[in-house]
Amino acid sequence: MIKYLDKNLIQDVCNSNEFKGWLLSKRWFGDKSTLSNLEFSIGINYFEIIAERILLTILEVKTSDYSKTYFLPLIYYEKIEDILEPIEKTREIIVNLTENTFSKKLAITIENEQKIITLNLMEAEFCLFFWRKMLFDTTISENFPSMTMELTLYTKQFEDDINMKKVQNLIEAGLYPDRYELSLDQLGGGNTTNILFLLNISNKRNPDQPSVSYVLKSYKDYSVSLEPFTLFVLVKNKFPNSPKIYGTIKIQNKEIIGIIESVPNLGNLGDIYWNELNNMINNVFKKVNNDYSKYTEKSNASILIKEHCMETIKVSSDIGHYITNLHQSLILPSQEDYSLESVESTTYLKKYTERLNSMISELLTHMTQQPESAFFNLPKISSILIDIKDIIERFRAEFEAPKIDIQHVHQDLHMDQILYNKVNDKYIFYFIDFEGDPQLLLEEKKGKFPVEKDLASFLRALSYIKFNTLLRFIENKIVRRDKYEVPEEILYNLYFRRAARPLNKILDIVLNVLNIWESKLMSKILKNLNLSYILITYFYIERALYELSYEILFRPNKIIVPVLGLKEIIDKS
Repeated sequence: MIKYLDKNLIQDVCNSNEFKGWLLSKRWFGDKSTLSNLEFSIGINYFEIIAERILLTILEVKTSDYSKTYFLPLIYYEKIEDILEPIEKTREIIVNLTENTFSKKLAITIENEQKIITLNLMEAEFCLFFWRKMLFDTTISENFPSMTMELTLYTKQFEDDINMKKVQNLIEAGLYPDRYELSLDQLGGGNTTNILFLLNISNKRNPDQPSVSYVLKSYKDYSVSLEPFTLFVLVKNKFPNSPKIYGTIKIQNKEIIGIIESVPNLGNLGDIYWNELNNMINNVFKKVNNDYSKYTEKSNASILIKEHCMETIKVSSDIGHYITNLHQSLILPSQEDYSLESVESTTYLKKYTERLNSMISELLTHMTQQPESAFFNLPKISSILIDIKDIIERFRAEFEAPKIDIQHVHQDLHMDQILYNKVNDKYIFYFIDFEGDPQLLLEEKKGKFPVEKDLASFLRALSYIKFNTLLRFIENKIVRRDKYEVPEEILYNLYFRRAARPLNKILDIVLNVLNIWESKLMSKILKNLNLSYILITYFYIERALYELSYEILFRPNKIIVPVLGLKEIIDKS
């Protein structure tokens, strides 16, 4: 049947409303708000069929004033069992893959006779069949050049035996596939912009030998990726706290797949902050009518935090040093994009201020075009954006240093991008996802920034955890179900409408504890770092504006979090 699935037929299928709706359901498919009316066209810029079932496609999504390109490998099947290896034939996997399959009835002509077939297409990365063919089938990889594809395994960059053996293990699995057994696990719970999997390779001839694991990353946004070379720079600088890049697959000289080291970890850093804070709030403030007035005093609140957030305080004391080492290791003088530069602060900040003011103007325009009933059309929220313009200008004027050092930085350093492990009661951190700020265009991602941009991004995560913890507390303890109350509205009233504030004082007390928690951790993180408070605040505002833009487009009910982050900047200033 695969011989009848040519490029034109698949392109027609892609332009059906059913397929467009299927695409919109994918986490990696961006601009959902803009494209939700399905009034866009899909063109196939690249199309190859390999291994009889795998359709390698590059899709271009277009409107009259919009264009974005995605890498979308698909597997065609008639019976799902036909594309699964024995290890995958479990009820859970089969149900999951079936539920995520796109299916459509098609009328096609076969041997002068029209027949109705069911076209089943599934994202290929979810099957071992795809990875086995792409990575370990030499009959296919030998034909990569004819398909403008390239498989590269990096061997020369490693000087240590451990990583050299891991690369050689990949090569041997390709040369002798029958000797190796594979297993696949999705990472990130599907809540990632790119699709991530953990590939485990074990040698059948040496069953006692531990399996070797790799992270396989499918770069859905089809553009030049910064991550492979950035990881290469970190290897060159012998930075131990990021995964190694073992190899890539490219189509037309753009990375579509990365083969990356699997670093030992217990989770991401945000888990520690979130779990300890929520456990403290839930265990201490159990009954809303109890007297918790003693926690209005900073000393009592600080003791409470020390008792319940010991690990959070510990990692906060360490992480600033790790981030500093990361920035030092992202400098490679021989590479222009990774060299350290010193620029005139006046010119740099003037240009950046114009950029932030433009963001604010676009946000205000977008908000006023929405229905008047929309939450973000409230005058007090608009006034915050107007006030933030003044704050940005004031910070620009107050910056006195004549020069600013700029370099390649992470750009998107939130807590989910930092994995942690614990050995002998000592934390070890690993930085991941070096693809740059997802809000920026490629040329902007290639730009250089003060290191304060990363610290501001990291500190914004504290604000998100703080306010989402408070929202959860409101939902569990304050909301009256019979009154159809909304947690976000109660939080808004707490800050903006004194007459409509909840009569119970517990929210003020909990908020006071959360504010002291945030302030204490900020000081721990920034301690002994020679950084500019003005620049950190400057980029903190930028991050909050990006978050506001994202929430308006994707989660309008959550805009209260970045709005309150901006309000706190105004209040402190």
